[in-house]
Amino acid sequence: MDRTLYLNENKHVTVFRDGPSIWVREEGRAGRRVPARLIGRVVIIGNVRLETDVITLFTDNDVPVTLMNRAGESAAVVMPYIERLPRYYEKQKELLTEPERIQRVKDWMYAQRRRIELKVLRRLSKSIFESFTASGFSRKDYRMVIEKARAISDEQWQAVCNVIRMLLREMVVGYIVKIGLDPHIGILNRGHNFGLALDICYILDPEVHIQSIQFSRVARTNGYVTKEGSGWAVTPEGMKDIVHRFENRRERVKADIGLVLDNLFELMRELG
Repeated sequence: MDRTLYLNENKHVTVFRDGPSIWVREEGRAGRRVPARLIGRVVIIGNVRLETDVITLFTDNDVPVTLMNRAGESAAVVMPYIERLPRYYEKQKELLTEPERIQRVKDWMYAQRRRIELKVLRRLSKSIFESFTASGFSRKDYRMVIEKARAISDEQWQAVCNVIRMLLREMVVGYIVKIGLDPHIGILNRGHNFGLALDICYILDPEVHIQSIQFSRVARTNGYVTKEGSGWAVTPEGMKDIVHRFENRRERVKADIGLVLDNLFELMRELG
């Protein structure tokens, strides 16, 4: 139950429920049956024709469903309805009881983010990584390296990053709910919906940068990011490329999420 189901915009595709499974039917092709028990996350991109029973099938199995457009803007996140509080709700609330605790958690998050930044820098340039490791680096230094490595304009870059951030957020929310944390109790994003998920995504955002850089190089050649209305959006073919890259990195991203959450539990025990 760790697979992600991606439903990309296609006017020829219809999705409907068939007992404990869904059927994905495309005109001119044989239908494809997908058992819901094999799916851990669902991402719906753009306009997809489906029955509402498809969404409730997954939420009834504690699987969140994310709806987004090709500009990476979230339309909704459909969550399972659970009357009881999450298992670690009270422990999370304890992190917000004193200013010193809040600052301790923030410092921890900044340190975790820096660890991921170094991993990205090592993948981009061994010489830069060694230089920054030896002499240190600021947030500005890191941003300059990322900006220099990308191959598309600011507006296109933002659209691509938004799409990959949504895929990452959806993955993070799934793991947070699964282990019994409240996804809305954040520290850096306190008071925001999905505050904790946004905090974890802030830590992991360098992973978004490296995937966006890699995609930007093929996007410029193949025209995968186009102007639509007043903004930029990723084409359906570009979406397939992004999803393919994201899935190739899924196990590594999963390991990073697991490590961050393990460290968070350790911090909660220490401060509790």
